[in-house]
Amino acid sequence: MRTLKFRALVTIDPAAARTWDLSSTIRHLVVRVQREVPAGHRHFSAMLSTDDQNPLLPGDTDHVVTMAIVDESAAEVLTPGERFDLWGRGKVGHGVVSRRVFM
Repeated sequence: MRTLKFRALVTIDPAAARTWDLSSTIRHLVVRVQREVPAGHRHFSAMLSTDDQNPLLPGDTDHVVTMAIVDESAAEVLTPGERFDLWGRGKVGHGVVSRRVFM
């Protein structure tokens, strides 16, 4: 399997402060895409890194991140404009895919 990368804008919910490590610029989270089609919801394990090298903080809005996902089926689901939720220890935020990054 190869690693796919996506650029996205994310918002971290203020309530995430209860379980949030404030010092990290790289974060392991689950990307959850809600679908109404028969395939249902999709979940992807992802490493999120900030493009400006500032840590993601609870209350951040429209923070640009790069998501690295080791699941080739993500290319079919995470297309530009696709909305998703971020899960850590519960829902911690949401975002939208802006583009796929080709290496």
